[in-house]
Amino acid sequence: MKMYYSICYLSKASEDLSKKELNDLFTFTANSNNDCEVTGILLHSIGRFFQVMEGNEQYLKKLFKKIQNDTRHSEIFELFNGRTAHPLFLKYSSKFNVVKSDDDLNNIEDYLTENKLHPTSDKIQRILQPFLLMGMNP
Repeated sequence: MKMYYSICYLSKASEDLSKKELNDLFTFTANSNNDCEVTGILLHSIGRFFQVMEGNEQYLKKLFKKIQNDTRHSEIFELFNGRTAHPLFLKYSSKFNVVKSDDDLNNIEDYLTENKLHPTSDKIQRILQPFLLMGMNP
């Protein structure tokens, strides 16, 4: 059985992050992660980033070190970081997804509900609740 690696974190966005910088970050993240066969999601709302990344262990560990040193956010809280035989977002889409709208966020919630037997689905849904309540307005 192929083993995957998964990293999930929540962080506080830099207060001076412009919309252009945010959009550039979203574009770069989606392109880079898709090129490296990383699945998962990234969203930004209510002054926070939330990201789930799934893929090759060595690549993700190296990437997460870069993410931890990125000045566009702080107060990084690691929710999980480890191997998994069943990545949650592998079947969600054939690519890494940047969540930019309430519809995107609702689609993620629907997907998680459909996959509620996955061991991390319930945890991710609980973490997403504040984002769902407040909406995707940055």
